[in-house]
Amino acid sequence: MNNKFDASKGSELISSAFKKTAEISKKAVDSAKKGVKDISEKSKIDKYERKMKKYNPLFPEQYAQENFHIPNLIMIVDDAVRRDVDVCEGAIGWLSKEGGVEILCLYDEAVETSGIQFIPTPHCDSIYYVDSFDRNRFINIDRIFGLAHEERLAELKHIAYSLGATKCTIEISESNTEMTSNSKSISGKQTLLKKASFDAAQSSSHSSRSQRSGKIVATFTGSTNPVVPQLKWFANDDNIKRLIEMRCDDKNGNAIKSETVEIEGSNSATMSQKTACAIDIAVSKLGGSCSCNMESKAINENMSKLTFSVEFP
Repeated sequence: MNNKFDASKGSELISSAFKKTAEISKKAVDSAKKGVKDISEKSKIDKYERKMKKYNPLFPEQYAQENFHIPNLIMIVDDAVRRDVDVCEGAIGWLSKEGGVEILCLYDEAVETSGIQFIPTPHCDSIYYVDSFDRNRFINIDRIFGLAHEERLAELKHIAYSLGATKCTIEISESNTEMTSNSKSISGKQTLLKKASFDAAQSSSHSSRSQRSGKIVATFTGSTNPVVPQLKWFANDDNIKRLIEMRCDDKNGNAIKSETVEIEGSNSATMSQKTACAIDIAVSKLGGSCSCNMESKAINENMSKLTFSVEFP
């Protein structure tokens, strides 16, 4: 047997071993680099997602989608507030949720292209609530109860006019109330803000302080050709609907000459007390501009009464 060592073959083996070791080392280095890159990319993605969740920007494409529903509460904000936030670049505002109420914080520069009608003219830091009869119309919460009251009075006068009345009288009676429960405070430091809006509504109490009243009289030449009026606030009021039917459907010749209808404020409320309370809580957390206590206004409205008297020729 020939046991003589073959030097050339040994050298080849050693060279091959070094080559394999180098390849393994290179693969290990490449794998390590890829791992570091993957970790870095994942870290960037995680950071981006966290910022998106934090700022929740709203982009034009999202706003334009058919399945996007505009929240009932909108606050007009200065676009400079988030101008330096990278994930907000190109946004028209952001979506927020305060006290269980979803809110659209809309940049002032996006108001014109939003397709939304703001009543009155929109300005920064003001808050608007959706019109109950038109989803594209939002009303400043400082004006919403007053405007609704004016619209109801105008609608009653228009009903009288359309039915051919010679005279209509509208008497207004509204109780002013003051919230007396300490738990109703809407300070941002109160633990109440962490509770649901209906809990806040249930924990509050009120007491009547004074009474507001007024009287409006309108006269017309009268007409024997009544027209069915278009109703908005009183579309579901049975007394008003019956009055219209009696005046417009005079089949037996027994024409109605006068009528007095009492309308409770709760029958044509601008919003529920629960909704008003939730808005109070949301506004206090947003820090927006609002000079009224929405829940107190809702209570006053619910305790109000309109007496509508109408005379026909």
